[in-house]
Amino acid sequence: MDEVSWGGPTHRIAVAIHPSLLINALDETVHESDIELTEHWNVTDPHIMAVLLAMRTDLTEGSPAGRLYGESLANTLAVYLLNRYTVRRHAPVTYRGGLPGYRLKRVLDYIGDNLGDDLSLSQLASVVGMSPHYFAELFRKSTGQTPHRYVLLQRIERAKQRLRDPGRSVIEVGRDAGFQNPSHFARAFRKLVGTSPSRFQAEMQPGWRPTPM
Repeated sequence: MDEVSWGGPTHRIAVAIHPSLLINALDETVHESDIELTEHWNVTDPHIMAVLLAMRTDLTEGSPAGRLYGESLANTLAVYLLNRYTVRRHAPVTYRGGLPGYRLKRVLDYIGDNLGDDLSLSQLASVVGMSPHYFAELFRKSTGQTPHRYVLLQRIERAKQRLRDPGRSVIEVGRDAGFQNPSHFARAFRKLVGTSPSRFQAEMQPGWRPTPM
């Protein structure tokens, strides 16, 4: 029972964690079933708060990047809890190298073939037979990007290619690139390209001239 008495206004984030998130976070915990979190009261942990605030922002904005970003945050939280707040702590192994070449090619090909789908971290990790945490770490070492960032950049590149066709609508292009929400697509495109999808499409057409101010 969680019972709190407070004399003034307060803001709280309540989080429920499914046991499978902790069990599947690390290779070392995949076959365990008795992972137990220790009880703490009046603990202020800036790392947990940062992850929870990022989760709340993602949910508030409608999860513009789909499941991949939210699942990455959840996995980050799970690994941190396993290392700091379980009865028996599980410290993740640190790898110096990246993914082997054949595994990297396999997952990059999978991303390219399924870019329009709502990809998830666990889905990508299963392609190379790894836990989400180790996959994300080795993927970042191999590509210089987190899985979420890499997929986002690939979607924007696909959108730029499709926008060169004047016969395709911006909404259609965004959906084909994996953005189910047009406003999310426009926001991400403008942030990474520096202009709106519609203006980019217009600028790519032969004979385009900027409108005089």
